[in-house]
Amino acid sequence: MAMFALPFSAVFSQEMQVTISAGNNSIIVFPDNEDSTKLLVIDALQSSANKAFTIHVTNDNRDKDWKRSFAIYDSADNVLHDFVLMKDGNYCIKLSQLATLHTEEEYFIYTVAIPKDPQKAMLVKVARTLVCKFKIR
Repeated sequence: MAMFALPFSAVFSQEMQVTISAGNNSIIVFPDNEDSTKLLVIDALQSSANKAFTIHVTNDNRDKDWKRSFAIYDSADNVLHDFVLMKDGNYCIKLSQLATLHTEEEYFIYTVAIPKDPQKAMLVKVARTLVCKFKIR
């Protein structure tokens, strides 16, 4: 009788995977796995270009009646920008929108999921999840 052992890795995992990209820089995080300490560094010159700051989500196992959103927060917990859902788990904003942010200051990307039905959404306590941190240099 032959037995096979397969090593566990993120490739076989069904947890949500988020790829964040800005210009030539990107990181992959698993927010449900407290992987949110990763820091994405964005070149200040890229923030003035007409490029996109993108988020791609895979293995988002939420109910189809719920919607996910992503937003950028500053260290004072203020929402600065919301990512726009494009399609198929892709969200983006233009890097030029980051031109007003201060260099070397840390910013945070959070995600939340809420019911699509506004009546149900009012009854849910929203818990946001830190996806990653980023800094402009």
